[in-house]
Amino acid sequence: MFRFNRYFLLVSLLFSIVIPFMSFEIQQDIPIVYNNAIPFPTNTDHLPIQTELININTEEQTNYWLLLLRITYGLITLILSYRFVQNIHKITSKAKVSKIIVHQNIRMVLLLEETLPYSFWNSIYMNQNDFENGLIEQELFTHEIAHVKQKHTLDVIFIEVLKTLFWFNPIFIFYKKAIQLNHEFLADENVIASHNDVYLYQNLLLNKFNISQPIYLTSNLNFLSTKKRLIMMTKITSKTKALMMQSLAVLGLLTIFLILAFKPLPLNSKKTIVIDAGHGGEDIGAQIGAEQEKKIVENIANKINLLNGKDEIEIILLRKDDSFIQLSERVSKINKINPSLVISLHINSSKNLNENGINAYVSKQNAFYEESKEKAENLVDKISNGKLARGEVKDANYFVLKNSKCPALLVEIGYLSNENDRTYLISENGQNEIANKIIEFIKI
Repeated sequence: MFRFNRYFLLVSLLFSIVIPFMSFEIQQDIPIVYNNAIPFPTNTDHLPIQTELININTEEQTNYWLLLLRITYGLITLILSYRFVQNIHKITSKAKVSKIIVHQNIRMVLLLEETLPYSFWNSIYMNQNDFENGLIEQELFTHEIAHVKQKHTLDVIFIEVLKTLFWFNPIFIFYKKAIQLNHEFLADENVIASHNDVYLYQNLLLNKFNISQPIYLTSNLNFLSTKKRLIMMTKITSKTKALMMQSLAVLGLLTIFLILAFKPLPLNSKKTIVIDAGHGGEDIGAQIGAEQEKKIVENIANKINLLNGKDEIEIILLRKDDSFIQLSERVSKINKINPSLVISLHINSSKNLNENGINAYVSKQNAFYEESKEKAENLVDKISNGKLARGEVKDANYFVLKNSKCPALLVEIGYLSNENDRTYLISENGQNEIANKIIEFIKI
């Protein structure tokens, strides 16, 4: 039962850490029929173009509370990490100034200080005078040898690392206590099996209790754990009861996993896509003469919404008109909707009038970075054609991209500063074709 408890505690910790990073999605492929395509006009309308280039950049909003939280976490974690390393050094450095011998194939570190025997890693630390004069009871030797041979220090270091990283979660404190107490049960079990005198061993522990000194990262005597150990030594658990308890523990863990880890969705549920037309209102974005980025992406967004059939996919526009929406408000709306994908529409511009083509951006700070990058690659491939050159997918920590709790990408559909791209982007035919391509990409 003690051995089962040891591995159950360790595996449950590993399980809880690994499982949030794993996801499995089961989808049903549905044939898509396009009945809402906008006919392309044969003639392209060319609007008057002025050569003046105006770049208006919207600064990202900084969430100072989040920044303060990250700094606080980093500082506390750094302090605890230093404390952890310092305590390991405090124990191991004693071996450098102490006499070391090998006894019963175990490394013994003989200290000048008054202390009860304790173990760390592959060594047992004890008072030199007590050892040389035979004042250390054999039961204590057996107890510490069990700690060394069963490599209990590995468990303690593992839980201490987790406590250092997740110091804000108090459950790790209880985990450490449970793991170390179980180590004592395992070592006591070894003593009783070797010496076969429970009451003598219990009396020995009680006699040593008053002179014990807590040592960080090692096994120590204290009132609560000693009391539990004394009770456990005389407690008899049948194999049937032990098996039932083990089964219930495993079933309990699996039940919690099954209840909390799955999100069942109906087969006919709609995929939700958020289209974020960039800029708006007083924020016009890039501008060449009378042509403004905010208006072009607004037109394309509305055409995408018009093209969409209402059966398979739900498209939500963050703005349908020339309204200004704060970046924080955009992110708040996106995270409330919890869509399958966010596509932020923008038009590029550059002082180099020869720069052209489609580029997309994704953020490494987004939890769905890999999926976002794959979708961005596919969208750039889909939209690029003879009139819009294929550009690159780049990393950029734009506010909407990094703070959206779903796959998110920003696509710059050509350069307003480039004459060929601009002619295509401002034309009704070009905007219709771009909207159709994005709909086709969404419905794949």
